[in-house]
Amino acid sequence: MAAPMVATVGYFQAVCGKQLKTNKSKDPILDAGNGKKISGLSNIAKHLLRVSDDFKNLSLEERIAAEQWIEYARTEVSTDKEAVRMVLKELNAYLQDKVFFVADRLTVADVFMFHSLHAVFARLTFQEKEKHINVSRWFSNIQREQAVRQNLSGVTFLRTPVYDGVAAH
Repeated sequence: MAAPMVATVGYFQAVCGKQLKTNKSKDPILDAGNGKKISGLSNIAKHLLRVSDDFKNLSLEERIAAEQWIEYARTEVSTDKEAVRMVLKELNAYLQDKVFFVADRLTVADVFMFHSLHAVFARLTFQEKEKHINVSRWFSNIQREQAVRQNLSGVTFLRTPVYDGVAAH
């Protein structure tokens, strides 16, 4: 399993208090009880939105928004450089006046998005991080939570703006 997936599994195990197993294709499986098994990270994340005490206070609208962000992270975040640039631009605009993706606190959507973007942010230069200042602020904030970051390395951000040699007018 890739490091972000291991971190996501670790977080989900901590939240639900159960050990996740894997099937033959290495997909995580959650035993939800009563003979129900849920497979796949995004499906487990959606299940946690419905049953976890950490997320029970979310409104229906917030739960639906969280599910949409989980799907966005699963389908839109990739390793293609052009796609990454578009995703960062979209997320930067969305997070302009927000601290978290959904509600006013950390949700599964933030955790899932953080783990999906970790490899992307680890490769960005300081200038690229500064260009996407809102999503960088969000990422830096989320990575401070050890329960979320799990075993992933921290990503360094500068505290002062980077001078690119071009005078702004």
